Amino acid sequence: MANVEIYQSGSLTIAKAGGKQIAACQIKGNARALFKAAIDTVPNGGSLNIGKGRYVFSAPYALPLNPDGSNIFYCGIPIIDKGMHISGAGAGQTILQLAPGQRREGRHVALMLVRGKRGFDPGYSSFSLRGVTFEGDRARQSIAAPHDGEGLLLVGSQRSNGTFENLVFQNSHGAGMYLGNNGSGPGTNETVRNVIARNCAAEGIMLDTNKDSQVVDCQAYGCRVGLFLNGNDDWRTRGSDNVTATRFKTDSQITCWQVNDFKISSLEMDCSKAKGAYGLVVRDGSGQVVDSKLKSDKKKASAYGSATYLYRGAVVSLVGCDISGYYGIRAIEKAKVRATNCDISASGACFAMVDQNAPMGASIIAEGCRTSGKKLETMEGATFEEI
Repeated sequence: MANVEIYQSGSLTIAKAGGKQIAACQIKGNARALFKAAIDTVPNGGSLNIGKGRYVFSAPYALPLNPDGSNIFYCGIPIIDKGMHISGAGAGQTILQLAPGQRREGRHVALMLVRGKRGFDPGYSSFSLRGVTFEGDRARQSIAAPHDGEGLLLVGSQRSNGTFENLVFQNSHGAGMYLGNNGSGPGTNETVRNVIARNCAAEGIMLDTNKDSQVVDCQAYGCRVGLFLNGNDDWRTRGSDNVTATRFKTDSQITCWQVNDFKISSLEMDCSKAKGAYGLVVRDGSGQVVDSKLKSDKKKASAYGSATYLYRGAVVSLVGCDISGYYGIRAIEKAKVRATNCDISASGACFAMVDQNAPMGASIIAEGCRTSGKKLETMEGATFEEI
């Protein structure tokens, strides 16, 4: 049995621990004080069960994310200095909703905030969140551009063994779920499984400085970036991150930024109707993309028509992929790409190494690839080899 239970009965939302009521509020009221009382009651490593219903939260609780007391975030559900296990009745059954008008420019909001109290304090050693829908009510929040970290779920601090499963994040003013770090180190051994993000102003699913972590059977639609795997400026010396994404479906851009040893497999990405998407983007770091479908709009005669956009010091292997767009494989700056047994269709170029804004030193090796449309466009400094 859960240590603490929250459920709705009649006109009330009720929180109980060991059969004893610890808090109650009107169902149509603000649930933030009741949830805080319930979470405070859960012992470290304990569990919280949330029953069916819609629970609405203001975001009054302020917490500085930086050690110097800056970067204040406001939240409705603070989980601070505690590992715990939260389960709902199922996505679409248990709904946690941000009340209207909570965020605005200069007032950064995360509906649920999970982390250590101070800037570099450690986070949890075990945490899970399952069976919940997060609703951001984006249409009734400020339309100011998202601040880094804003979203429906923000996780920070150095931590390990987090599981996020069977969740929906929708209509967010920022990210759907953001597994961050606030400069304190990586999240290790974290799993994101069967998560859907819809209509998020920033990232649908964000893993920021994670290690030995995986994203499995997830989807993102109508987001600025569907999936963002982020690393750090020390990528040259950091060693392997070992981050994987398997069977991800999206109509939005995918970004891997300074991540070492990533693997993306069975990705279905179709950016044909996205505004301002660059397809699969890899900046710096290294990894492979296997058995995936990467599609963009062949009529967009620009980087927005790219199925892939690989740049800076990226080292990428594409194996058994179906790639189509105005540009199929676009590698610029110092990116190094090897494409093996890929089907590539492009109106601008299947293999493109062109950029008028930066020195060109990119290289592409193609082995056993099949192409249709214009095959190659290069500029001085680029290297192309076909095997």
